[in-house]
Amino acid sequence: MKQIILVISLMLSLASCKSSQQFTRPDGEARISEHHRVAVLPFQVRFSEDYKEGMRSTSVPWVEQERIAGIDLQKEAFLTLQKKVTKKKWNITVQDYLTTNRRLEESGISFSRLMAMDKAKVADILGVDAVIFGSSDVEYNFRRGFTGFNGLLTALHLYDGELNDVIWTNKGKEYLRSGFDSPQDLGRRSVSGLVESLPYRYTK
Repeated sequence: MKQIILVISLMLSLASCKSSQQFTRPDGEARISEHHRVAVLPFQVRFSEDYKEGMRSTSVPWVEQERIAGIDLQKEAFLTLQKKVTKKKWNITVQDYLTTNRRLEESGISFSRLMAMDKAKVADILGVDAVIFGSSDVEYNFRRGFTGFNGLLTALHLYDGELNDVIWTNKGKEYLRSGFDSPQDLGRRSVSGLVESLPYRYTK
């Protein structure tokens, strides 16, 4: 009986998503009230070499798979944020992610170029007050199973266009819960939780 309780406790511990968030500037919290229109950028996704070695090879290059995964997480972040804005009545408007990507393309900003750009400067290009950018590192070692760390390390950053700087960040770990979990499942859970923690206030 004690062994069963220990296993259940361990599983719950591994399944939890640990996070750490903070404002990165002393004026960051004050700037939040100046945000009226926000855009979500494609995420940067990196698959570990262990993960690549354990997966069956496909005709799609890993660089392209990471780009597609980044857009998938961007969409998840946008949908979660839009629901949050509608339900909690946050005083911001979220630019549709398809509009964001179209404007980036029209401005000649490719996915690879975007990853290397100063994200705060992108706000001006998109015509928004702030942009949300995230990154996810997929750490999977199939030989390790449920020992050690198998899962996602995700970071979410909020960039202020006027200050041209990041003003808030949150980082979290989403652990592998079962053999049926995929990087997509972990990514969506992780992103959803991080977006929920954004520091925007409710309107009365």
